[in-house]
Amino acid sequence: MRIVDLRSDTVTRPTLKMRQAMKDAEVGDDGFGDDPATNRFEKMAADCVGKEDALFVPSGTMGNLIAIMVHAKPGEGLICDKFAHINTLVAGNTAALTGTTICPLEVDESGHFDLNELESNINLDNIHFPRTSLIVLENSNNLAGGTVVTPEDTSEISRIAKRHNLRFHLDGARVFNSAIAQGVDVVELTGNCDSVMFCLSKGLASPVGSIIAGTKTFIKEARRIRKMLGGVMRQTGILAACGIISLEEMIDRLAEDHDNARYLAKGIEGIDGFSINLKTVQTNIICFKFELPKLGCKEFVDKVAKKGIYVVHLYKDFGRMVTHKDLNKSDLDYAMEVFKNTVSEQ
Repeated sequence: MRIVDLRSDTVTRPTLKMRQAMKDAEVGDDGFGDDPATNRFEKMAADCVGKEDALFVPSGTMGNLIAIMVHAKPGEGLICDKFAHINTLVAGNTAALTGTTICPLEVDESGHFDLNELESNINLDNIHFPRTSLIVLENSNNLAGGTVVTPEDTSEISRIAKRHNLRFHLDGARVFNSAIAQGVDVVELTGNCDSVMFCLSKGLASPVGSIIAGTKTFIKEARRIRKMLGGVMRQTGILAACGIISLEEMIDRLAEDHDNARYLAKGIEGIDGFSINLKTVQTNIICFKFELPKLGCKEFVDKVAKKGIYVVHLYKDFGRMVTHKDLNKSDLDYAMEVFKNTVSEQ
């Protein structure tokens, strides 16, 4: 059976060059800071996003968690958007492990803050509410459909944070997608943030890992918290070798994934049951609504999975598809044919 996996860009396989680099990597014990490949990679990653220092962590979820724990004390509050990854897709880890209260804000259809509302929700003095210490921005915005935040909006949020003496963290799991889609240097999206996390195991095709970056002081504390959370991985050079290739070779090709996402979105827009806001298809993510009188989204996803087409059901009648390096237009045409046949069977 032919498989077309649209669940996420995390399903990509390492390239042949990555597999060879893993074999040849010079390694040491990163717990003691003496893994050569990891040290080189962390320096490269920090330079790439315009920061003083960086730390390799097992996942983006852990990276964001560490950043929150560095920037916010238990009992303090952070502001993010209602559908932000840290508020919806991390098994409640912020509440369970940091003691930080999330203040989630409504956003527009593209996942953007109303900046006046953002500023009005900052609490510094009212003793009845958590003192705000942190703003978290997601770029690109996963559940908004992979939408991008511009350098101008990022700079304005940074100015708001500085005006109130807050920290500003960027959940940039797919920030390189955002930069490529906008035709800007990634530093234009990261430079005004106190810290940034980006994933290697999504569109950049590495098998494991993420980076958090910031000042040397931030990374020193982040390294301590990574240890606390059990995130020291020892001979990480085997994985860092893939990360180096991700940064050197896998960023520019993200434009192909964006083109494929638009191609797929326009194609499924004409299939009965699908509803898509094409304005939000800006990178490699397609969030859609699917509903027919006799076929709901979850049932549809289950049916096409039995035919080899893997899609994510999010909630109610909403789902998500993600394009990546291991898919081409032939795969997408085949998926759309399966979608049409599944609908016609009803």
